[in-house]
Amino acid sequence: MGKIKQNALSQKMGDIFHYYVAIKLLLENNDWVKCKIEKYGDIALIDNTGKQIYNIEVKHHTNKNELNVYEEEFLKTLSNWFDIRTLFNEKTKLILMTTSTISSGNPLEHWNEFDSNKKYKTIQENQTKNDGTYYVNISKYFFKINKNIDELKVILAKFDIQYSLCDILEIKNEIKQTSHFRLFGNSEEKKDKVVDELYGLIGRGLENKDKWEITKSEFDQKLVESTGLVQDKILRTNSSVNTQNIDTNITSYKNKQFIKKLENIEFKEDVFQSAIDNYAKTIIEVAERMTLSSSLEYDERLENYDESLVKLVNDTKTECRYKRNLTDIEKSQDSYFKIMGSTKIPFMPEEFDDQTTFFQKGYLHFLADDEDEPKKVCWSLKPEDER
Repeated sequence: MGKIKQNALSQKMGDIFHYYVAIKLLLENNDWVKCKIEKYGDIALIDNTGKQIYNIEVKHHTNKNELNVYEEEFLKTLSNWFDIRTLFNEKTKLILMTTSTISSGNPLEHWNEFDSNKKYKTIQENQTKNDGTYYVNISKYFFKINKNIDELKVILAKFDIQYSLCDILEIKNEIKQTSHFRLFGNSEEKKDKVVDELYGLIGRGLENKDKWEITKSEFDQKLVESTGLVQDKILRTNSSVNTQNIDTNITSYKNKQFIKKLENIEFKEDVFQSAIDNYAKTIIEVAERMTLSSSLEYDERLENYDESLVKLVNDTKTECRYKRNLTDIEKSQDSYFKIMGSTKIPFMPEEFDDQTTFFQKGYLHFLADDEDEPKKVCWSLKPEDER
């Protein structure tokens, strides 16, 4: 009974290590579109062409273990990769990640530095015992794949070993050091909760199943949801921006599109100065928020924010266009002030507690300054400007 319990514990520890390795790989790589676990080996990351970027075999040992050429851990891994070689391309990386050690003098000590010919020779030179008989695993795994040496060498060229891997606690700490966790600062409790959520994602996926897969978009969404559950919103106020080195002199901006659009509806320097103050601070604030944000969808959310502000401008202009007894300039000015005084549209409210008074106003002028799309935000209601 004691041996059964020990084997069950060893299996459980291996699963935990496997899942943590998978989480670390998924967080550190961006080029994959799908991850499959236990489908083509332990972990396979697949690109948008259906080819594998990485194929990872994960081996965890509760006791100290030396990795040798003639052992099953090494040869079965090589044989498995050879059998699915059509799923690889020239960029595929094959990695055996193991807690086993490779001591000085072990033929595998410099394996990752060898070319395919030297790797093949290393296996050949370590096939037999001292009495000249073949090791059992050489006969079981190597003989059958050695019939096609050229294709075997293609696999060997891709094959690297990461050995003496850290224990479960250390690899969990490595996960928490990835960039996705920086927003939690020194809060280990919050980091642990997110790691546990991601671990549970894989664990639940494999519950009562032999295989599991997830797309990158699904994983990213889960990461967003997990961080959102424990994240404190980042407070941004007017004093969050360092204004010491900001140039707000009107003469520095006289040729900017957003100033010309204000001139076009006959505004003067008082409005120019207010617009410049907001614009200059917002440019710095956008860059700062990009640094502070942990969102994997920052660019997409910024684009959504753009669209929301453009809609605010167009809806307000439509309302003001129908006002009676006002000139086109008066309608334009009235529309502008109404837009600037509008209720704030939240900017990434999942992450930021925005209490600034300048950001939305400055961002509207940022959009008005877009030279590639000059009509995206335009204040004028003069018919000739709206064509």
